[in-house]
Amino acid sequence: MIRDNKLARLLALVFAFALIAAACSSDGGDDTSAEAPEETTADGEEEEAPAETTTTEPPAPDEEGSSGGTLIWAHEQEPPDMHLDDPNNGLSITSWLRSPLIEGLYGISGATEYYPELLAEEAVVNQNEDGTVSIDYVLRDGLMWSDGTPLTANDVLYTHNIITEGCAVEDDGSIVDGGAAEGEDSTCVYFTGGYVGIELVTAFTVNSDTEFTVEMASFFAGFKALYSDVYAAHAYGDDADAVNTNLAEWANADGVLPSSGPMIFDSWDRGVALNMVRNDNYHGSNSPDARNDGVAFVDGVQVNFVADTDTQINSLKAGEAHIVMTQPQLAFGERLSSDENFTVNSSAGPVYEHWGLNVLNVHLQDPLVREALAYGMDKNEVMTGLYTPLFGDSLPAEGLGNTMWMSNQGPYVDHQAMYDGRNSEAALANLEAAGYSDSGDGIYEHPERGRLTLRVGTTGGNALRELQQQIIQAQLADSGFEIEIDNVDGGAYFGEVPFSEEALAAAGSGGAEGDPTIWDITQFAWVGGPWPGGGSAAGLTGNGNNPYGHSNPDYDALAPECDATVDDAERAACYNELDLFRTTLEKGDTGLFMIPLTQKPSYYGYLSSVLSGAGVAPDAQGAGPLTNVVDFQFK
Repeated sequence: MIRDNKLARLLALVFAFALIAAACSSDGGDDTSAEAPEETTADGEEEEAPAETTTTEPPAPDEEGSSGGTLIWAHEQEPPDMHLDDPNNGLSITSWLRSPLIEGLYGISGATEYYPELLAEEAVVNQNEDGTVSIDYVLRDGLMWSDGTPLTANDVLYTHNIITEGCAVEDDGSIVDGGAAEGEDSTCVYFTGGYVGIELVTAFTVNSDTEFTVEMASFFAGFKALYSDVYAAHAYGDDADAVNTNLAEWANADGVLPSSGPMIFDSWDRGVALNMVRNDNYHGSNSPDARNDGVAFVDGVQVNFVADTDTQINSLKAGEAHIVMTQPQLAFGERLSSDENFTVNSSAGPVYEHWGLNVLNVHLQDPLVREALAYGMDKNEVMTGLYTPLFGDSLPAEGLGNTMWMSNQGPYVDHQAMYDGRNSEAALANLEAAGYSDSGDGIYEHPERGRLTLRVGTTGGNALRELQQQIIQAQLADSGFEIEIDNVDGGAYFGEVPFSEEALAAAGSGGAEGDPTIWDITQFAWVGGPWPGGGSAAGLTGNGNNPYGHSNPDYDALAPECDATVDDAERAACYNELDLFRTTLEKGDTGLFMIPLTQKPSYYGYLSSVLSGAGVAPDAQGAGPLTNVVDFQFK
């Protein structure tokens, strides 16, 4: 048929690219990663034995390598400021830039797991009979800010007080979520992306310079994400307003803010570059990925803001930049992955690309139609054509089948295995059972709902995503679907389409308010981290992170239960049960509103012709390419 020929031609183009880029497996590309509406969410825990993954570790620091030199990172996106939780910010690049400047109680490793960063050991959780929890923390000895001031438990208390300044408080001492009654403006002063977990804290007690206790109204599975940045009480600001102002430019009235990380902020030439210098008072990395346990080898870091992909590539090939970590583009596979002077070292992480379905759409409200979509697409063709050439065999060839756990995490289960491969017969059988029939040109139609035409949209101009759309569009044509590609250039897509005011109003009200017809299918990636509970909001009734219109009281009740489950194995299983509501029809007809496609690593690599050692780059919010900057070393 004509549709078969169209898909064959498209795949021929993609596979031609695959042959060009196939050499990436020889010098790296054997890892994985992740994203959100280009902003934030999710995390992870554990249960079964970890899944085996293939990784290419960068070389260890070389005793004969040289100390000194400036590491240059070419990146396409410049943040509006350095305050990650500024309402105008929230970008991953901001957290990546902050990771070598400021440390927290826990860090995130290349395996997307928490590790004690400023802590000497894992915090001890004490469950009380009344359901309350107390958590005992011990800081590492000898912690110091870059200006020579000791870093103590009082800095953690200061950070807590800044975050909660002005927030309304319950009688038991806990913070009212959002800081005010529902429908009112928050009374909290500090800019933050949310108070999940923090609102459960009822008391914070400093026991010594290195020991403190946090009491919570109930157990919170994401407690390790709290205090992910610890601020300096003597320098970051006298109150929350001052901290908001100072964080934006990473400076106070006296100059640059002191660092607890391996680098110190130096200067920012807007539109050109941001510069950092080495922190010689650094207490050493606690990361399980770091090979150097002292101060960084390099003198500093220069981040060049280079919007054009070809310019990024040319600067790397010319030795004018040394590392890149960015969204994957086909040009990287064609021009860098096969370059013998460049090593690809992307690592597995929590960003996953998906097709999200608007269950308020006249066709997609029918679970048989949503399942027909799942039957009609073949994730393996997407993987083989687009992702394997860039990242090797680090991602499952069958694609991703879970939205709470990623394929390299122990509790991962492929909940969409029943849809593996393209099964057009099953798809068409579903459509016929739903009352559809062939309109005469292979596209099905319904007597009341009309022709089975659905729009899919994403950020226009991203060649990898657009090719992904085209592959799936051609696949679904054999299953009775007419897919129209309806993209919006750049980041405007999110605010104008699935996360527009009218679309969210419709999603939150079940279509009673707003406009439920703005979009049909959306393609984007969610960013996560080690704790899956952060991503559960995408299915909660009326939640602003749920554009899909999904509503199920059982899901709404189970999500907080998972977060409050103390036992690790039971909690991991709970998150897997939560995913069944999202990716299958096993929990009822409201399900299968998300079709995960693949983990989506950022493309990370370094100029191995110039560097004798490089760092592992965890691809997660709060981590990034400079997390292990201590390991970078020039030849």
